[in-house]
Amino acid sequence: MTDTIQATADTAAEATDAVQTEEFLYLDPADIIIGTNVRADLRPDHMEFRKSIKERGVLEAVTVYRNEDGQYVLLRGQRRTVTAAEVGTPTGLIPARVVPQPADADRIGDQMVENIHRAGMREAEIVAGVEQLALLGVSAAQIAKRTSIDRPTVNAALAVTKADQTRNRLDSGDLTLEEAAIFAEFEHDPEAVQRLENTKRWGHSLAHESQRLRDEAAEREADDAEVERLRAEGLPVLSAEEVAEADEVLRIQRLVTEDGEPLPEEEWPSVPGARVQVVKEWVYPEDAYDEESEDSTDEEEDDYEPAEPYQQYMPVWVVTDLAASGLRRRGGGSGSTTTDSGYETESEEEAEARRDERRRVIANNKAWASAETVRREWLTGFVARKTAPKGAEALICEAVVTGHHSLSKAMDHRHPMLFTLLGIDVPTGYYGAGHDECHKIATKASTPKAATMTTLAAVVAAWEATTGKHSWRNPTSWDARVLGALVEWGYQPSEVERILLGEEPQSSIEASDSAA
Repeated sequence: MTDTIQATADTAAEATDAVQTEEFLYLDPADIIIGTNVRADLRPDHMEFRKSIKERGVLEAVTVYRNEDGQYVLLRGQRRTVTAAEVGTPTGLIPARVVPQPADADRIGDQMVENIHRAGMREAEIVAGVEQLALLGVSAAQIAKRTSIDRPTVNAALAVTKADQTRNRLDSGDLTLEEAAIFAEFEHDPEAVQRLENTKRWGHSLAHESQRLRDEAAEREADDAEVERLRAEGLPVLSAEEVAEADEVLRIQRLVTEDGEPLPEEEWPSVPGARVQVVKEWVYPEDAYDEESEDSTDEEEDDYEPAEPYQQYMPVWVVTDLAASGLRRRGGGSGSTTTDSGYETESEEEAEARRDERRRVIANNKAWASAETVRREWLTGFVARKTAPKGAEALICEAVVTGHHSLSKAMDHRHPMLFTLLGIDVPTGYYGAGHDECHKIATKASTPKAATMTTLAAVVAAWEATTGKHSWRNPTSWDARVLGALVEWGYQPSEVERILLGEEPQSSIEASDSAA
């Protein structure tokens, strides 16, 4: 099918034989003969490009000529033509400019110039375009649809438009758009920006560091909320800043009167200068399980996994000026305030080593929780792949043939983590719930490539479901195997995750991560 718009040459051009009449046509891309082209990599499978062609058509005319048989042969616009023929356009046609048939030397030269000097749209230009659309009232979802730019890129561009310093760095080429979006989020916080700068300088993952910053901010907000709640109850609570500035913060329960006697708890609020410090103490749910499960069956015990320990707020009465309080340390010395906690005989070096280890455990636990957020977000995109990456078959084979317990457990429970990563509600209820949903996932993979990818997703999700804060403390060979494969497939692990790979993490954990 061909629609023709013919533009006759002007009077001056008609006087010159060298100038010929050009035509502007709308052609069916399937009718165009693909001529010889120096460009071999067409990338016709590029998702955003295909979506744009299908929804909005070819916006820039291709160039063709007529051969001796009157057929249209393509000169320029091969990728647009091929893609339009495959996915279609709203009208079924594409715009085409008809030119005289060129000599081979001219054709090759023109094609080389066109492709050698073609440059992709700069990220700063993408930001500017997104900003202009946003100013016109176009929503982020509509911007993504109109431009066929993926939504995360649109969101990143919008974030950068609100951060002047970061945008300047993007314009200068100092940051990629993905990096700029992260820096823009924390531009108001100089300390956070400095941490991101250090992370970037050392080649570590900005995604992991930014998640740690978010989690730390959320923790501070929760801590402040608890302080305000207790203050509203009338308690003289120290803020986090006051605790940090104090020369010493001593628990009244660890002090004694001048007579060497412990002070009754009901008298703590009347101690001169007594205040309350909000601390966090660990709760281990498995202790409660041990008390309540004496009559459990062997099958239940085999399936049991202790719940992760968690922290809860505890108000503790303290003094920051020992002399003014009228109390003294137990034993009258000036040593550690923890002499009544079971460590009476340890040396100062041993006590410091114990405190360092405690700080390391707390910091790594927090780092793991942040890394888990980043890793599962990455896995959500990974399991949505259409084809499995190189080496997937070997990992699948090892998991299935050895009957790894993580996969066995996932199969018994109908792959709850796979459902989560795929964005499907996890079935609940009777034993075996989820069979129909699993069947739908399996039958949807109707080609060998899709079936391989779906099986790989199940294996990886099964491993992910068994990970937790215990993983960095007691990494297994399977942890190293799976995480190592994910790294090969593009995942950038955090420092604490590298422990699973047998690597010693670099010292990036700050003392401020420690808890009271």
